[in-house]
Amino acid sequence: MKTKSIVLLLLSCLIFSLGLAQAQSEENSCKSITFINVTPDAFECMKSRLQNYGIDVPPGNEGEISGKGVTGSFEWDGKSLLTITIEEKPFWVSCETADERVMLFVDECKGS
Repeated sequence: MKTKSIVLLLLSCLIFSLGLAQAQSEENSCKSITFINVTPDAFECMKSRLQNYGIDVPPGNEGEISGKGVTGSFEWDGKSLLTITIEEKPFWVSCETADERVMLFVDECKGS
């Protein structure tokens, strides 16, 4: 239950109702974040949790994720390096906040 609550808390800060307004500009895109030591198990954990939450995640080691007002991209080298970029998000969520939530989410799966 703790894990579900943490995941929901992290994602709820990024993802809001589909019906809410969203800015569609370059200012909505955030810098890429690269994570090290992301094992295959941690990578699959992240993909599975996002899909369970209703975020579309393509098969494979790279692609675009989207759902619930957020789009982004990811690229994993198949060994340990994962790069994530939030490309669109609600305008009221800063890149700083989005980055913090992504980091917490990745760290949680790395620890599982």
